[in-house]
Amino acid sequence: MAPIDDSVMRHQAWLGQLLNNDRNAADSTCDLVLESGGKQFKVHKSVLMLVSNYFRRMFTIEMKEKYEGIVKMQKIPHQRLANIIQFIYSGEIEITEENMLDVLDDAEYTEIKVVKTKCSAFLLDVVSPKNCLRLRAYAQRYNLDDLLNKTEHMMAQSFEAVIQNEDFKHLEYDDVCYILDNRNKGCEEAVFTGIVQWVNHNPLQREDLFVKLFSKLDLTVMFVDFLDEVYEENLVKTNVVCLNLLAHAALKMNKKHCGAIQSKEFILVGGEDTERDCVIYDVTTKQARLLPELQKPRCNTTSVKVGSEVYVIGGAKTVGDKPHKSCEMLNLNEQSRWNAIPDMRIARLNCGSEVMEEYIYVTGGCNERPTSSCEKYDIHKKRWFRIKDMLHERESHGTAVYHDSLYCIGGWDGKQRLSSCECFNAINDTWNEIAPLNRARDNLASVLLGGNIYAIGGSIGDRSVNTVEKYDPNTNKWEIVASLCVARSKPSACVVGNKIYVIGGWDDTNNLKSVEVYNQTSDVWSIAFKMQIPVYAAAAVAI
Repeated sequence: MAPIDDSVMRHQAWLGQLLNNDRNAADSTCDLVLESGGKQFKVHKSVLMLVSNYFRRMFTIEMKEKYEGIVKMQKIPHQRLANIIQFIYSGEIEITEENMLDVLDDAEYTEIKVVKTKCSAFLLDVVSPKNCLRLRAYAQRYNLDDLLNKTEHMMAQSFEAVIQNEDFKHLEYDDVCYILDNRNKGCEEAVFTGIVQWVNHNPLQREDLFVKLFSKLDLTVMFVDFLDEVYEENLVKTNVVCLNLLAHAALKMNKKHCGAIQSKEFILVGGEDTERDCVIYDVTTKQARLLPELQKPRCNTTSVKVGSEVYVIGGAKTVGDKPHKSCEMLNLNEQSRWNAIPDMRIARLNCGSEVMEEYIYVTGGCNERPTSSCEKYDIHKKRWFRIKDMLHERESHGTAVYHDSLYCIGGWDGKQRLSSCECFNAINDTWNEIAPLNRARDNLASVLLGGNIYAIGGSIGDRSVNTVEKYDPNTNKWEIVASLCVARSKPSACVVGNKIYVIGGWDDTNNLKSVEVYNQTSDVWSIAFKMQIPVYAAAAVAI
């Protein structure tokens, strides 16, 4: 169809206005009255028939209304009928979150497809993990295909957030099955939690359905520690089928890891007075060996490992110096030299870094002042791209990745230490607030272990602290766990052999040589060993 030029559109608008004005004229040519709630509206049959299939059938087949001058619209209240008539004559209709369902109902009843399309467009703009279950139900009820596709895509991509909604507990069994069958894999802990919540919402009718839902889980990709929680769930341990599935998964996981060499080493890079150093520490032998020096001196830097490559990002020449844009990479298979990679978009020190999919994400940091800006590095294309800014400026914060979401914890915004935390969804390109820390802190270390994020040490007020908090992404809650043996500001941390190692830092008097290890089963910290030299403001990665 050829596009309509402006003059035609102006003529159509002028004609529509004439017809609308005619409805209130003393010599009106209207040939029908619609009545609702005691209110009457003059209209033209021909206009209604052109826009609405409902009215076209009414006046073209043998219905009693075809021969009546007044048609009672008992199913549409008069305020809503006025809104529909306004659209028929002007093409304009008010759609809000408050009246959207009413407009959809009226559009469905009067069979005005274009109004349904407008409602669908309105809803497409507001789809979120919080409302996608409810909007999916609307899409099914009113046959809104675009909205149905978007809500189902949202459910698949953001399943962890979706199951936390109250709407999830009220779904029918077939809907729960559909969502589970079409979710993105990799969030099995959240799936299990959601299934249990759904069953417990109506146990009398749903308990027998649990085993069918449980069988949809891939237990082999769950964290080992979480499997203990699965076993302790009453719905599991009272069901022979569930116990057999759990035992089979455990056996499969043991076979998968049989003979695997578990990492017992970590690399420590940069730091105050160790700006060019790169050292491997073996946590079993407590021995150290040197790797090639960095091309540039770096303290207050950050580091990640991708495959056999270690990346060191930003930092500064010395404490108090200007930040670097530059980054370097060492291939652990060759261990010959550090190689420069493309510079970041902006220089940063005290920033955070994590790996998701094929990207290195860098968050915040300081460039004259704390920043909220973030960027990501495409490892294959060797290019940096800007991503959405955090909700808060922050440096000296913690970071962790859990199920393809990036978490930023605490830090310093240039005026105060932060308790606020936020989470980045790379699929939706959105940052969202999560539960705050119990105590604001910066200069902390952070790691992920057993599906929980740990915020370790740092500074509170003007002193280094030994306190540690643990965050459960599934419940969105922080809790206090055992404290470090020694207060530490700007320590380094990583997970080696399913244990957290916290390295060096500042205790308000000295830079520290000691390394602590955390056993999450017993919730106990202990001194693992001491390094030959103190380390402060360095970066650590497990290998």
